[in-house]
Amino acid sequence: MTAIVGVLNKHAVAIAADSAVTMGNTHKVVNSANKIFTLSKYHPVAVMTYSSASFMGVPWDIIIKEYRKQLKNKSFANLEYYVNDFIKYLHKERFFCDKKTQDIYLKWMLNSFFDICCNEVCNEKHIDRSALTSTLIEQKLADCIKINKSAGKCPDFDTYSFVDFKKYTKVVIQDFANEKSFANVDVLSESFFYYLSVTILTYSYTGLVFVGYGEKEIYPSLIPVNISPLVIDGHLKYFIDQGNIAKISEHGNTAVISPFAQVDVVQTIIRGINPSFQDIIYNVIGKSIESYTNAITSILDKNPATIAASTAVKGLDKMSVISGITTQINNEMFNLYSRPLIDTIANLDKEDMANMAESFISLTSLVRRMQPGEETVGGPVDVAVISKGDGFVWINRKHYFKPELNASFFSNYFK
Repeated sequence: MTAIVGVLNKHAVAIAADSAVTMGNTHKVVNSANKIFTLSKYHPVAVMTYSSASFMGVPWDIIIKEYRKQLKNKSFANLEYYVNDFIKYLHKERFFCDKKTQDIYLKWMLNSFFDICCNEVCNEKHIDRSALTSTLIEQKLADCIKINKSAGKCPDFDTYSFVDFKKYTKVVIQDFANEKSFANVDVLSESFFYYLSVTILTYSYTGLVFVGYGEKEIYPSLIPVNISPLVIDGHLKYFIDQGNIAKISEHGNTAVISPFAQVDVVQTIIRGINPSFQDIIYNVIGKSIESYTNAITSILDKNPATIAASTAVKGLDKMSVISGITTQINNEMFNLYSRPLIDTIANLDKEDMANMAESFISLTSLVRRMQPGEETVGGPVDVAVISKGDGFVWINRKHYFKPELNASFFSNYFK
């Protein structure tokens, strides 16, 4: 797991990341991972990574550094163009893997999807896996088709038809269906296609957070992209996380805090309340209103003269009332906690922004250390500041080597 954060204002953007990484399925955590990379050696733009550290078996640091090497001193007018060019580069390099590797990941993802559907059926029907039937699974797959068919699609799947997908994956899906003794291959294939095509996160995805300045931008931006480790017939499952795009502008946001991966500690500081505890409060409010109205109607039902009033109370839109209460709470929290913090950040200089970004990660690490279970956030905190005038500047950075013994590394960096 990971904790990364970006703190933006008109002066610069400060980014920070921990160093913890979980080694596969071993639950072993090591504190040596690099999650911040310069996307260009010459221009103020960088990328942070979280969740899966590799793509189709290739470590992301290799892919990013290979992209940086071929980019050279080329620049783009806006940060969005860097994102688009990076995605094009993945396509151009055939996703750094061959057809055999792509088929392996296809089957792996199909197995993951099938397993998710089976687990959902068991939870909904309150049965064990041994009680699952093909009919129940087919019904769940059909429901998935209905839900995902009308959902937003990933860019690479906008013009990719199910007919082409079915032709390309026919052998792999048929073999998988035979292994699972599942007869309805068509519904499995169609449901899997729409699952892959929509903008939802899949298991073992990678979050890439592009941050910095385009050539014609004077204020920083942050654009998160989610990429799944799967390529189908040259089509990559990825989408931009539109809800978490952050842009500083003259008449828009003057400051933004953007946490990713493990965000609960940062959100607690921003909102003034832990997100999990906030959910508990909202859940209690909903149940309280429900029980309160039930208590009133049970009294009114006992008197024939007040049955009409009881019917009216039962017909009340309780969800609207609950929504109004939660909206009011959110507004109060924003005015009391979030707005003053954002107003303060808007006026911070580069050094204070870097300290704040580092503190967010350090506090998250401290909380994880005090909680039971794995310390999934920890190790040295890498911190950098990107500004329009000074470019990318490291504030804290760990090295796997001693810088004083490797002068050649730094002298060759811009060659």
